[in-house]
Amino acid sequence: MRADAEANRERLLDAAGDVFAEYGIDAPLALITERAEVGKGTLYRHFPDRDALVLGLGERMRQRWLHITTEAASAPTGWDAIVTYIDGVAGMYLDMPWLVPVRARLRILQQADPADETAVRAVIERAWAEGTLRTDIDPTDLAFIPSMLAGLVTLPEPMRSVIMARQRDIVLDGLRPVGAPRPPLGSRPLGIGDLRSYIRQSRN
Repeated sequence: MRADAEANRERLLDAAGDVFAEYGIDAPLALITERAEVGKGTLYRHFPDRDALVLGLGERMRQRWLHITTEAASAPTGWDAIVTYIDGVAGMYLDMPWLVPVRARLRILQQADPADETAVRAVIERAWAEGTLRTDIDPTDLAFIPSMLAGLVTLPEPMRSVIMARQRDIVLDGLRPVGAPRPPLGSRPLGIGDLRSYIRQSRN
């Protein structure tokens, strides 16, 4: 692919992500070409339909997830691998606001890859083996923890950063087995005065 064609393809994916995040997965494709500043013909040369755009964004998501699992696999300890995975996937929700609607459509377009569960289970089994993770934690628990934290991404800043950091530390603490060292929570709680202040700011 020529460099200019590749640049147009990436611009279309960037624009599709922005539009899907803002207007939903069924937003008019004209909004995407307008935001990417390309013609309709350019869109259809790269992506013949809406699902092709979704699959293109899905590949971006896939590459980011593979990078996270690779980093987790090379983390110095099993516990570090757990933290790397949770922080990495939660970061995807922050950096890819289109992730939720795109994932919902991808579940219709693609079958789940069994290798995904294998990668998550490897992270868990390593932490189990060193005794740093509760033995009743399941791969589905590790899969949904970042999604749960991602529910906070719509909070306004700076409230979002404070609350997400605190809740992340509380969740991690809950993953530790009985008898394991329980270090203090690393992030400060959000005071009621701060909460009221942030709410007032978000209304203005």
